[in-house]
Amino acid sequence: MKIRALQINFQNFNSEVFGRPKDLKQQFIIEGSLDGKKWNVIADYSKNERDMPHAYIELKKTAEARFVRYKHVYCHNKYLAISEFRVFGNGNEAKPATPNNFKVARQKDRRNTNLTWDAVKDATGYVIYWGIAKDKLNLSALIYNKPNYELRALTTDQKYYYQVEAFNENGISVKSEILSTE
Repeated sequence: MKIRALQINFQNFNSEVFGRPKDLKQQFIIEGSLDGKKWNVIADYSKNERDMPHAYIELKKTAEARFVRYKHVYCHNKYLAISEFRVFGNGNEAKPATPNNFKVARQKDRRNTNLTWDAVKDATGYVIYWGIAKDKLNLSALIYNKPNYELRALTTDQKYYYQVEAFNENGISVKSEILSTE
């Protein structure tokens, strides 16, 4: 896959560090490999002198890798503790198609709406957007694996607008047309 950014969230497991010591820092190297045998440096923070408790690293150049590993150099704490190691990028295949046959139907209980669409081949999941105006679809729900969603978060006397998109490791589809319910 094409790696564009990384994030490492360090934790303070059994930490004996209090306040902000002047030498508080995390030092590490991130490597990538296509075969798990030959490794290349993706990000070198082995000489870092800054505190980076939630190190977000945008790569200047995209890195190709199937495997990614963290190599520890130094942290101020007695124990290394990482709560999250996130890799951002895209696969090398096609993005999923836009979901077809998108339909919305307000239920008798007006707080709820059924949203349906056809499953998209190779989609990992879908994101539903809704809001009170076509240009204010600022609420969302993430759904993995299967299509269709029962939205149970509306007010009874408001018109709503809806849209759906599919995603996978290769990217995000074009969004569907915007539909509405009274």
